[in-house]
Amino acid sequence: MPLQIEYDGTIQIITIDRPDRRNAVDGPMADELREAFAAFEASPGARVAVLTGAGGTFCAGNDLKAIAAGDFPAPTIEGPPPMQVTRRHATKPVVAAIEGYCFGGGFELALWADLRIASTTAEFGLLNLGKGLPCLDGATVRLPRIVGHGRAMELILTGRRLAAAEALTYGLVSKVVDAGQALPAAVTLAAQIAATPPEALQTARRSALDQWSLSESAATSHETELALS
Repeated sequence: MPLQIEYDGTIQIITIDRPDRRNAVDGPMADELREAFAAFEASPGARVAVLTGAGGTFCAGNDLKAIAAGDFPAPTIEGPPPMQVTRRHATKPVVAAIEGYCFGGGFELALWADLRIASTTAEFGLLNLGKGLPCLDGATVRLPRIVGHGRAMELILTGRRLAAAEALTYGLVSKVVDAGQALPAAVTLAAQIAATPPEALQTARRSALDQWSLSESAATSHETELALS
């Protein structure tokens, strides 16, 4: 199977496993990602998900051969984006463990996660723009919110590759580890998150995600509503 799922206690590890395509996502893989995260959210025993890629690569983006073959449905405003899961936030925390290429739609998947751990081999970039392919999985929304408007615009307009060390200075990743150690480090971080009482964690996370569209007054009221519900 091109998507591998395993468990480490309360942590669900989801691995994109298409090394022959540098873990690029085609239509069936996008469907599998949607189903895997739906199962994660529905599982009472799974508290945190770790998303990673096999073979030293996170995800090189959308599979261009699959796009050329018409494998992806035509995007619409109402329909799901190419990566399927990125139009909405997961209801539980997600950590991305990133080795090697993290480009295009793969970068957008990483931005969708709550936190990102990278190894020294990781490279980030919206290389899809250089091929004339627009962002459809949230990069132009989430990247400015994570790294700030100026840095996001520079990455968007140039489409350049960002190395792991620089990504750390941007606040794009939480930690940079040795090659091959992104997944163990992400699992360690996920275990720390999973050890936090879930009710308080979930309400605080929800408040932090919801506040972007609210005024400060409305956001603080919303925080209280979530905390007391």
